[in-house]
Amino acid sequence: MIQGVIEYVFMYKERTSGHPKFLCAKLVMTKSDDQLVRIAIPVTFVENYGSQDSYLTTAGIEKLIAWRPEYAHAFFECSQGTYHLGKMIEGEATDFKLYTQSEIGKMGKRFHNVVDPNDIVAQHGADCFRMYEMFLGPLEQAKPWDTRNIDGVSRFLKKFWSLFHDEDDKFEITDAAPTREELRIFHQTIKRVRDDIERFSLNTCISHFMMATNDLKKLNCQKRVILEPLVLLIAPFAPFISEELWEEFGHLSSVHLEFYPEYDASLAAEDVILYPVCINGKKRAEASFDVNADHKHMENEVLKMDAMQKWLDGQTIKKIVIVPGRMINIVI
Repeated sequence: MIQGVIEYVFMYKERTSGHPKFLCAKLVMTKSDDQLVRIAIPVTFVENYGSQDSYLTTAGIEKLIAWRPEYAHAFFECSQGTYHLGKMIEGEATDFKLYTQSEIGKMGKRFHNVVDPNDIVAQHGADCFRMYEMFLGPLEQAKPWDTRNIDGVSRFLKKFWSLFHDEDDKFEITDAAPTREELRIFHQTIKRVRDDIERFSLNTCISHFMMATNDLKKLNCQKRVILEPLVLLIAPFAPFISEELWEEFGHLSSVHLEFYPEYDASLAAEDVILYPVCINGKKRAEASFDVNADHKHMENEVLKMDAMQKWLDGQTIKKIVIVPGRMINIVI
């Protein structure tokens, strides 16, 4: 279930001078529960909505009044003063903040927190909307929708697009041979995405695409042999962008009629492994070694590390345990 942020304002049950009166949420603790009633308002009126410091400015109050004209003559009280009939009775309007109460709950019309998918698609595109819903979290869990966080997925898709295009948005791909590092990044991504799709862990699939895009961008990879199958890999997640890119590669049939990429274990293997270096099981440093490095060489290099000298000075080393691919532990 997709949940939403609910924003409440507090209003006195008893009227003041015949008019409604609203109270800042940070002043509510001074009042008894039977004095006030909570009213859900549209989150679009609220600054910093969904946070502990969500509030209405005077502009937000005017939106509230336009939405509910029966509050046109209401008083709005906060610690900075009281706002009434378009002006401050006391205090400065620039300082005015009528704090609201934020909760996570159901998304529905009665809470005025419904998000229209058509609005999101119009602003960010269908692929962005689709991927953000996947990125929210595990499918079996209820999760809150926060429109503000969709910008992160939007930035990712723009960066992914830039792998294939130059600064002038011109499609730019080379037929150069890939490096070992580029192949490793790509084939590790294939394995992770395929494995997570089988588990319906779609949110982690998006994370893998983000990491791969960042890594390939750092390497300035523009190679067809890497990027063309990468389009196939992301196609179920971003069907429209992938279709357009596939066409730019010169294909006449749909990307969605192609076979999904297979990973090569030999190409996905790490060349270098970062080991935590421990003393009596407690991590003290890190060291990188070739995947096929000799254990005696690793022991000698670890003992020469500057970071280990203060821990080993004056100590008797009983043994050094190397767990391949996992850790190095010095027993003293």
